[in-house]
Amino acid sequence: MDPSAIWRDKNHRWRIEAIHAPDLRFAIYATNGTTESAPLWLYGMPALARWLMIQNLELGDLEAEEL
Repeated sequence: MDPSAIWRDKNHRWRIEAIHAPDLRFAIYATNGTTESAPLWLYGMPALARWLMIQNLELGDLEAEEL
């Protein structure tokens, strides 16, 4: 499943991939330099909104990456 969009937070602690297959899901990776965690899968926008709120991240804190 290829991501349709990728974002990182400004501190580069998190990488978020949006995947459309057959529903909208997000893979969240914790990043630390050159290593990444296994993905945390979130299903749908409400789940992503809750996760962002728990992490104290706003949409303005995310930077889009080129695919």
